[in-house]
Amino acid sequence: METMMRREGRLVEWHADRGFGFIAPDDGGPNVFLHIRALPKNDKRLEIGQPYAFDAVLSPDGRERADNVVPLDKPVAPQLEPEKPKRSRWRLLEHLPPFLVIIAFAGIFASVSLVTDVSSNWYIIYGEASFACLVGYWIDKNAAIQKNWRVSETILLLIGLVGGWPGAIVAQEVFRHKTRKGTFRYLFWMTVAINMAAFVQINVFTSL
Repeated sequence: METMMRREGRLVEWHADRGFGFIAPDDGGPNVFLHIRALPKNDKRLEIGQPYAFDAVLSPDGRERADNVVPLDKPVAPQLEPEKPKRSRWRLLEHLPPFLVIIAFAGIFASVSLVTDVSSNWYIIYGEASFACLVGYWIDKNAAIQKNWRVSETILLLIGLVGGWPGAIVAQEVFRHKTRKGTFRYLFWMTVAINMAAFVQINVFTSL
């Protein structure tokens, strides 16, 4: 069964006589196989360094190939009035200094502890999950450098969701890993907000 996700990268190798090449993903990992059939019919300008967005399809043999490939440098039609950037709660949260979020949660944790008995299990959950996240990001960073098989982003997000996000923030800043990919960053901050809300809900409102 094939699985896929949307990625971006640049063409680093092309064999015109055979109609295939390879794309180096911007977020690291092994080069992705590209066949000429995956390109738009009206766009065959295959230049080394050309940026593309593509669906990374994972075949049963464990290798990725590019599908639904779209070049990223096409000119944008001029606009009469510049559009105001849309802001969401997630984007505002993303622009906060990451460690400030940990400090803010520490304040929330302390405040909740004043109004209700917080189980010591929470310290264990956040501590162990954060350590697991830290190790997971370190493994994934090294795998990206060495072009080895990567740690699934879903796994990293799930560990963060159950309480490992403080360790994930530390890992992102220390290893400078997963700090640019927009889709992942959006999902990551959403898991942070969900986890914090769940902590307050479980410890405050369910105890009333």
